[in-house]
Amino acid sequence: MGALVLPILFALSACVGLPVRGMVGGQSIATRVDSEVARYYLETYLAGNRSNPTFDARIDQMNQALDGHLPNRSDLQELSQQFSIDFAALVLADRISRMPANRRFRSVYEEAYADASKAVPKGRAQLPAGADRYEVLLVPTYLYKRRFVQGADLSEPREILQKLGVTCHFVETGDDGPIESNAEIVMAAIRARAQSDRRLIIISASKSSAEVALALTKLGPSETSHVAAWINAVGALQGTPLIDDDILPELEFIVGKVDAAGVESMSAARSRQRFESFRVPESVLVINFFGIPLSGSVSFRAARGFYPMRKYGPNDGMVLLADMILPGGITLTEIGSDHFLMDRHLDVTTVALTTAIIRWLENPADGTSRAP
Repeated sequence: MGALVLPILFALSACVGLPVRGMVGGQSIATRVDSEVARYYLETYLAGNRSNPTFDARIDQMNQALDGHLPNRSDLQELSQQFSIDFAALVLADRISRMPANRRFRSVYEEAYADASKAVPKGRAQLPAGADRYEVLLVPTYLYKRRFVQGADLSEPREILQKLGVTCHFVETGDDGPIESNAEIVMAAIRARAQSDRRLIIISASKSSAEVALALTKLGPSETSHVAAWINAVGALQGTPLIDDDILPELEFIVGKVDAAGVESMSAARSRQRFESFRVPESVLVINFFGIPLSGSVSFRAARGFYPMRKYGPNDGMVLLADMILPGGITLTEIGSDHFLMDRHLDVTTVALTTAIIRWLENPADGTSRAP
């Protein structure tokens, strides 16, 4: 009975809340939020209007406390407690959109997305000039060999890129192995491309992003000069509190027996310690790419993690939002998407993101490889 009630509650949760429409960083939002202050912040405050002195005073005080900085995990948890989860998520989205490098890259991306949305359905998509100077290394994420885990092998973006003539290389990591041992496999794969006449773009997702970050750190500048860029998609760089909250029994019920060491390597406690050691070479263009869901846009799959993790602050159903950002990288977000909705229009997104990165790399005068 409980197994049936829980999904129903998750489904109903998407129907409650307050309807809201607004814009953050040029992205239109039409959904539901969890509080009146979140609705006011999106519809009124960010639009430059001031009509609620009480809310205005509290929000102004918050802005002064943040002092122009991007809120970290602790800041967002505190904002969630003082205001609401959706309010904290919107603050993060707004702050990300205002950073100059993020704003410039989004402009390049949106132009590429508009072109790709017209060309891809007609089978006429093309990458920009200079694309033949790059090849792609794809690093699959957790449990990518399991039957019930869809998209983890990154097969769809790989197929899309190959159709466009891009040379792709797949890294066969241990699908349930520890981050540290998989990082060694990734290091070998990066080294193997060092003598290529093409520069390398690495794509990872969720757990494999921590593996790539560790690999790039260990290789250092001397062995990564051929690495042009790294797409850190929904990256679990600092693990997930779901592991610390003992999700293992439920996980194994769904996918079967898994390596306990691999699970433990994703714990927030261990991952945060590992995160402090990351030193990705500055020559690598890092794109942090993830969704920022609001209460009304959380998918059924993400809801199983989203609601238990609300006590820690805004999250995407698997990872806390702030924990997906590698400092110094450019951050591109999709408001309304969660950990499992990043594959919407994946064909268009793959073409647009690859196009934007190549244009950015080929025209350095238009931006910088690292965000301020």
